[in-house]
Amino acid sequence: MNTTKIRPKVYTVAEFAQVLAISPRLVRSLIRRGELPALRIGRTYRIPRKAADIYLARALPPTDRSAGKSRIRAGDEQTGFLFPVGTMQ
Repeated sequence: MNTTKIRPKVYTVAEFAQVLAISPRLVRSLIRRGELPALRIGRTYRIPRKAADIYLARALPPTDRSAGKSRIRAGDEQTGFLFPVGTMQ
């Protein structure tokens, strides 16, 4: 049995908020303002992984973006996780 954590294809508002250390209310506000693309399913939102990647890339200061240095650690590169394993509990 493979016990490697699978990278989620979508994040809940709570998961995304926890990773960024912000409130779920702020995440919902970003979604409503159109700054963070999300899918509305019933009364809840789901944030696609690709939208999360794009949002975080835009959020980085321009100097960090153009450095050409990979911010992915070796372990994260193997798992494909956007965020280090264990940060989303």
